Amino acid sequence: MQKLFKDNPWFFGVFAVFLLIGIGLLTYPQGDLLIRLNDHRTAFADQFFRLFTRVGEGYGYAVVFLILLVYKRRAAWGVPLLGIGVSLVAGATKALFHQPRPYRYFEQQGLLAQLDFIPGIEMHKGLTSFPSGHTMAAFALFSFLAFCFPRKPWLSLTCIVAALLVGISRMYLVQHFFKDVYTGALLGVTLGAIAYQLLNQIEQKLVLKA
Repeated sequence: MQKLFKDNPWFFGVFAVFLLIGIGLLTYPQGDLLIRLNDHRTAFADQFFRLFTRVGEGYGYAVVFLILLVYKRRAAWGVPLLGIGVSLVAGATKALFHQPRPYRYFEQQGLLAQLDFIPGIEMHKGLTSFPSGHTMAAFALFSFLAFCFPRKPWLSLTCIVAALLVGISRMYLVQHFFKDVYTGALLGVTLGAIAYQLLNQIEQKLVLKA
């Protein structure tokens, strides 16, 4: 694990800053950040986050799979396995914590009138808010991609920024609270690191057998 940190200082550096800032943001009253984001919406941001949030879905996994298939074929097969792992962890944790989505929370608090929802976005209203599955999926995917190409600052920065933007999109679209995004990011990077370490061990065993 120490080598993983050493080989990816830019990724973990930015991630550490996010975690530190996040500790402060977690002290805000629930829903406050979403209302603030909603107050500063723009037409460009509406379209951007509406599309970019899909990076945390199968589309993002398909693109990264194809990239790795070209440049690191063995690593590519870790992507679908990572996707399965994320789905299982996200499903289990959502079922365990059973937290209301922002729409449901604001409705119960009588605060829906304060929000202006983006047209065309289906608002989830169940008890599946914590943690954010999209954020978990994005951080798992992009941490794994960054780890597969160590010591490449530009790629590390691109990966962590992309993952962060997916997290922001979930709040901008009023689908998750910051605590959901924060926890999803932590779980995602953990899953990405586990997947990479397992892949590394398998590759080393194959080399020894060859």
